[in-house]
Amino acid sequence: RLIKMGKQCDFECHNMEHQLGAYTNCNHGCGLAVLHPVYYQHIYQEGLPKFVRFAQNVWGIPREGRSDQELALAGISALAAFIREIGLPTTLKELGADKAQLRQIADSCGISQGSYKKMTHDEIYKIFCECYE
Repeated sequence: RLIKMGKQCDFECHNMEHQLGAYTNCNHGCGLAVLHPVYYQHIYQEGLPKFVRFAQNVWGIPREGRSDQELALAGISALAAFIREIGLPTTLKELGADKAQLRQIADSCGISQGSYKKMTHDEIYKIFCECYE
């Protein structure tokens, strides 16, 4: 707890993956690989400065006339490309999720306090649907 003092941390995606894993028995890292790019697209505007730093410092993406939003999205795209490049799964279908259960899984997710954007079960369901195929 000490290392995150004074910082905003967002662990909602981990909560989402834990529930996904409970229903599919998927590997935690593989579930996060599927969820993170889509989840980030839903929250990047609320954590824009961090996503700009992510694009620049992790992926080395230069500003080159990009707005903060464009730079953040370029970083998220770079993450998604890396996930594909190293052969991790990219869909919930690949993880064995049953599309008919996505609503139930979404509704079972805990909602984190202090995340960049407060999720609703409806938005979590939307993310799961976007990740399915």
